Amino acid sequence: MIQILVFSLALSYGLSILVRKALIHFDILAHPSERKVHKKAVPEGGGIAIFITVISASFIFLGYDPKFLGLYVGATLMFLMGLLDDIFDVRARYKLIGQIVAVSLAMYFGLTIQFVTGNDSVVNIGIFSIPLTFLWLLGVTNAINLIDGLDGLAGGVGAIVSIILGIVALGQGRTDVAMMAFILAAATIGFLPHNFSDKKKMFMGDSGSQFMGFSLAALSILGVTKVAATFVMLAPIMILAIPIFDTLFAIIRRAKNGKKIFIADRGHLHHRLLDLGFTERKAVTFIYYVTILLGFVAVFSTRIPPKSAVVLFVITVGMIVAISFMLSRQHSRKLNGQNKQA
Repeated sequence: MIQILVFSLALSYGLSILVRKALIHFDILAHPSERKVHKKAVPEGGGIAIFITVISASFIFLGYDPKFLGLYVGATLMFLMGLLDDIFDVRARYKLIGQIVAVSLAMYFGLTIQFVTGNDSVVNIGIFSIPLTFLWLLGVTNAINLIDGLDGLAGGVGAIVSIILGIVALGQGRTDVAMMAFILAAATIGFLPHNFSDKKKMFMGDSGSQFMGFSLAALSILGVTKVAATFVMLAPIMILAIPIFDTLFAIIRRAKNGKKIFIADRGHLHHRLLDLGFTERKAVTFIYYVTILLGFVAVFSTRIPPKSAVVLFVITVGMIVAISFMLSRQHSRKLNGQNKQA
C-alpha cells in the first residue's frame, strides 16, 4: 500500500509542475474578481494532474473492475466538464446539464445506492434509489465545487474526507474502495503544495473540484452500501458535513434574498470566517480541524448500534446548524457595524 501512495503522491506532484507550465502557455488563468480573494491571475486547471494520477494509479495497481465503471464514467465526464469551464467559463445552466448527464450515465453503469440498513436488517429501497443516488452524486459534486474559494480548502477537505472514507471502507471489508480513496487523497496531497505556493501558485479549478466531488460521492456509496450497523448514508453525510451544509445554507440564503441559487456570493463559511477576522490560512486550518473531528464522529457511528448512530447524527447536525447560525449572526453584526461607521 505504501508504494501505491508514494507513487500517486510523486506522480501528482510532478505532473502538477508540467500542468502549470501548460496552463500558463495556453493562457488558462483565473483572474481576480470581487468574489475571489486572489489579487493576480493564477493558472487554473490543476485538476488535470489529480485526474491523470488517480486514473493511472487505479488501473496500474487495482486493474479494471466493473464495479467501478460508474465511478470512472461519471468522474471522467465531471472532469471534462470542469476543464471546459476552466478554459471557457461555461455558464451555470450548461454546467448543470453536463453534470446531470455525468450522473445519469454513472447510474446507468451501476452506481446506485441499493440498500438502507437498520435494526441489523437490510431493506431494498427499490425505485427510491434512483432519486436518492441522483441527488447525492449531484449534491456532493457541487458542494465540493462551492467550497473551492481559498487556497487549499477544497483540496485539503477533499483529501481528509478521502482518508476517512478509506478508513470506513476498510472497516467494512472493502479494501478496493479504500485503496481508491487513499489514491485520491495522495493525488490531492501531491497537488496541494502548488496550491499553497506563493510564487508558483496554481488552482485545481472546476476540473479538480468536480472530479473530486463526484469521486467522493461515488466512493461513499461504494464503501458503505454493505454497512449492517447503521443507516447507509449517515456516515458519509457526517464526513462531508461542511461542504454539504454550506451548500444547503447557500441555497436557502440565495432563495431568501431572491437570488438565483447558481449565482455566486460571499456568504460561504470561508467568506464569513474571513470577514470575522480570520486570515486565509487560519480559516482553512479551522475548517480542516472541523472536518477531521466530524470524520472521527462518522467512523465511530459505524461501530455503534443503529439507534445510537441516529442520535449521534441528529446531535451532530444540530451542532453544525447552531454554530452556523451563531457565525451568521456575528457576521451580520460586524457588517452592520461597518456600514454604520461608513
